[in-house]
Amino acid sequence: MPKEVKAANSQRPASMTTATAAASTASTRSAAAWSAKDDETLMNARASGLNWQPIASKHFPSKTANACRKRHERLMEKRNAEDWEGVKLETLASEYMNVRREMWSVLASRVGEKWTTVEAKCMEKGFKNLQQAHRSAQRKERGIYEGDSGIGCSDAENELDEGHPDAAQSVEQAQEGYSLQRGGPSIQSMLSLSPAYPQQP
Repeated sequence: MPKEVKAANSQRPASMTTATAAASTASTRSAAAWSAKDDETLMNARASGLNWQPIASKHFPSKTANACRKRHERLMEKRNAEDWEGVKLETLASEYMNVRREMWSVLASRVGEKWTTVEAKCMEKGFKNLQQAHRSAQRKERGIYEGDSGIGCSDAENELDEGHPDAAQSVEQAQEGYSLQRGGPSIQSMLSLSPAYPQQP
């Protein structure tokens, strides 16, 4: 009995040692340091059209394909950041100053403000805040049109699909109400021969 227990215990360290060695090897492969020459080789290999597994097998046998991919992503991010800190940024700044007044004047004329004020507000708020304000305005606009017409066009169309007897009339009324809110009569009312639009002799 004691011998069997000892034999069982003697097998566990061997299997654990094998697993630990495999994990250590994989970790060593993926975590090996990258030299400047390695980075150049990696970028050239990827630019030639090779996929990650062939790159790893051919050029970096001590690294995994995933390690090559991640290293390439970091190098590309670094390169893009350096580009925008140098010549690209200077070019952008120069061209922006050349077209600045013309560019912002188009928007300023639509909102009735000075172009310098519009520029400053857009810069201050940022793109994400402008997007959120735009969505909020759209929701309010949809709510006003649907509330004034008594029933939303989409609601009436859903009723039509479900077979409600007065749905067709509701759709027409909703569309007509929406068109009137936009500043003109609906197409249906313009085409109908009603007293509001007498037929010309």
